[in-house]
Amino acid sequence: MTIIINFFSSGSRYKEAQPEVPGTVIVRKSHTKIGSTMKHVRLLSVIGKTFGISEQGLVNGWVKRCCRCLSSGSSKSNFQRDSHTTENYKKIMRKVPQSVVVVTAGEFDILKDRWIKRGMTCTSFTNVSYQPPIVSICINNPSHMHELLLRTQQFAIHVLKQNQVGYGLDFSKHIETEECQFKNIPHALTNEGIPIIYDCAAVMECRAHSVHTVGDHHVWYGSVFNAEISESEDNPLLYYIRSFRSVGDEIFIQAFEDATLPFEDWTHEAHLRMAWNYITEYGKEGAIPHIRLGIQNFNEQNKDKVKFGFHETITMFYIAEVAHAIKKSPGVPSFEEFLERNRYLLDKTVIAQYYSHNHLYSDTARHQFVQPDLKQLPS
Repeated sequence: MTIIINFFSSGSRYKEAQPEVPGTVIVRKSHTKIGSTMKHVRLLSVIGKTFGISEQGLVNGWVKRCCRCLSSGSSKSNFQRDSHTTENYKKIMRKVPQSVVVVTAGEFDILKDRWIKRGMTCTSFTNVSYQPPIVSICINNPSHMHELLLRTQQFAIHVLKQNQVGYGLDFSKHIETEECQFKNIPHALTNEGIPIIYDCAAVMECRAHSVHTVGDHHVWYGSVFNAEISESEDNPLLYYIRSFRSVGDEIFIQAFEDATLPFEDWTHEAHLRMAWNYITEYGKEGAIPHIRLGIQNFNEQNKDKVKFGFHETITMFYIAEVAHAIKKSPGVPSFEEFLERNRYLLDKTVIAQYYSHNHLYSDTARHQFVQPDLKQLPS
């Protein structure tokens, strides 16, 4: 005799099937009510005793079938729920200000007779314990810094000041292993060989406590053995994770929009970086109001330092040039790589190929966009 046990949804639109094979018994029960589980088990026990079939075998078969039904019905909803949670998690984190720190470490290379010094901009920095003082930092997996910390087992955490956006940018850039990040950074080495950057808001020297790999990051815990605070009252550098941008570009754009970017850092390259970020995020047309209003606001906040002022035609020219360069090099992940592919943008005289001096510096060109008189703009 064959027994077919079929637990179906109580709302099923299928009719009861009749056994087509003589000697076949079909038992149908709903699996929608969790409270009926014990009834199912008792029913299986009765069937097993009646037909001389192993009760355990019947129960195992029923469990497997129920699990298949539940998993197949809930996989889609689980995926949707997980996706919803992930997106909301990102949105929540964008509302939480992150302190910007630079983590440094170093070791002496005996074979090459030189110091290897490395720094990394980090926004995943958290106090873990006061007694004893322990902090945590998160490092991308993989990374050169993680490998260095495994060897040295010590590092320093620098809390940046609001006017140290440049350090945040410098140490967020991808570098080759042999490249020295500290050649233009005022710093000193401790007796333990840790690079300490001068004039930060605060510095903590740490010995490695433990490290764990969680998802796509390595989480390092450090026991603080020395801590120093700047005597100045400068505010610490904070930022919000708002978009696809790298940590360095997030810091830069926020400082630009808040007009806290040091004026000496508002260079021609900084103008290009700002334009690249906005155009990459909003497209050429969508970026125009952000760029125009951003420059005007920054100039207003620095009016005692600005000599030339806002120029509509020059602004629109570089928007066109940067947008054209982005179109020529799609998928470039960072501003540094974009600039490496389009070095000509750093040449301030490029605009002279399109405009004569009198045409460009006319009063009309300053206040409204005028088409070039020497060469057509790239489309």
